[in-house]
Amino acid sequence: MTRIGTILLVCSSAVVGCKGMITGTSATGHNVSDFEATWAWVDSLYPALEMKGIDWDAVYSMYRPRAEAARGDEIFQVLHDLVELLEDTHAFLQTAGGAVVHPHVTRRFLRDRQAFSPHLVREYFSDELLVSPNHVFEYQVMDGNVGYLRIATFDPGNMMDDLPTAIKYVRNTDALIVDIRNNNGGQSENVDGVVSRFIESPVVWMDAFEQDGVPFEPWPPIEPDESQYTYTNPIAMLINGAAMSSGELFPELMKQLPSVTAVGDTTAGSACNDFHDVPGDLRLDSGRRVHIPTGCVGRYDGELIERNGVPPDIHVPMTVADIEQGRDVQLEAAIQVLADSGWATEG
Repeated sequence: MTRIGTILLVCSSAVVGCKGMITGTSATGHNVSDFEATWAWVDSLYPALEMKGIDWDAVYSMYRPRAEAARGDEIFQVLHDLVELLEDTHAFLQTAGGAVVHPHVTRRFLRDRQAFSPHLVREYFSDELLVSPNHVFEYQVMDGNVGYLRIATFDPGNMMDDLPTAIKYVRNTDALIVDIRNNNGGQSENVDGVVSRFIESPVVWMDAFEQDGVPFEPWPPIEPDESQYTYTNPIAMLINGAAMSSGELFPELMKQLPSVTAVGDTTAGSACNDFHDVPGDLRLDSGRRVHIPTGCVGRYDGELIERNGVPPDIHVPMTVADIEQGRDVQLEAAIQVLADSGWATEG
């Protein structure tokens, strides 16, 4: 899987130059051809039409008249609505002026994105949380000799440079909390690298599928990193609805380990993206660009992560109201899970 993440660009009249980014040069003469190309691109490549129950032929009949009636940049709204029907966070449009717009955001992401506060997490520690040099990991040890490792993203190419320091700091703890909440995804190679620090035997990746359920060539199994320290004590892994993309692949992989208990809420359900040699980018005649995912990842139980998400082992919802009351109920639940395991005691 290539670099993954969601970028939401919102333009308003207060943003200087935003109008130019949206409209660019008027291209009325390309409106129908832009629609035809976009519809055909989705029809030929998108892997989850059947799974999502989308009748793409019926969509054509409904949207072709709108494309014909569109004048000037009105076609962008038509294309926006067309792509939004996929309900896929990784599908996006780029205007002729260069603005990138993601038409869809999952409900779980919208529900949970504000229901997590890294600042509140810090209140649960006697010592200040440490931050890795490339600002990827936060880590510390709390009362009861429980380690804490937050992974905010799998995106940076230099992410793995920071991991040895973070793991070394928590290696002597009796148990560990791995916090994936609000993780926006990133590179699958980084997921592979982090998982390798928690396993003693190879882990097989979940299956990935392209259109019509045709499987992609399997990714190589994740091998233990025998050159580094392996953490094998009990782990409580925190997830929520704002963990997406590779931030969902990681917990699905980690849940297979007997030492890991997932706590929190179901992840976003956004795990389709480009795979291998099947790019999802298409440049339209007008200069606009459309991007659609070309592959989807399955869970180990055979369901797709897309739309379904990765469920926790212990369901603990969290709301903005909890934060306002000064409580991270998911973190508290993770601490309790480890206390109940006999490896940690509540502080």
